[in-house]
Amino acid sequence: MDRSSAGPHISDGSTRPAPQFNPKPESMRVASLNPKGSEGDEVAEIHPVDIPIPPALLLRMGVNAQRMDVEIGGIYDDKISTMAIYDRPWRNDHTPGEARLIGMIFISTRTDQVFRIEAFPEAGGSFEVILAHLETLLGLPPGEVSFGR
Repeated sequence: MDRSSAGPHISDGSTRPAPQFNPKPESMRVASLNPKGSEGDEVAEIHPVDIPIPPALLLRMGVNAQRMDVEIGGIYDDKISTMAIYDRPWRNDHTPGEARLIGMIFISTRTDQVFRIEAFPEAGGSFEVILAHLETLLGLPPGEVSFGR
């Protein structure tokens, strides 16, 4: 699905109307202090978004993140309201090793929505790549989270 098409939604299999995407100001590029696993500051692309997540899918996201956690050889570092995404699994000693942070997803557990996506292009991250990881974590097929930009 073309991610620039109209009709933004996240489908959770219900028959209720699709959540609406509310456009935010243009994306920004800023220097960012990265969480564990980064070597210094990198330029981050910050994308304010408003993507409502149905509670059942938010729970699925947490379960899937635990199954693919960096501590057990995965690429996700889930901290309740922030999901850090790495380009490869961490080393066996629970340190990032050569893994680079490619992006982050910020979630409001109060409003059940993704409100910001950060991508680190120097490490291979982009808005589209991080959005694809969001779909993976939600257990949705590619292109299921659509939006207008």
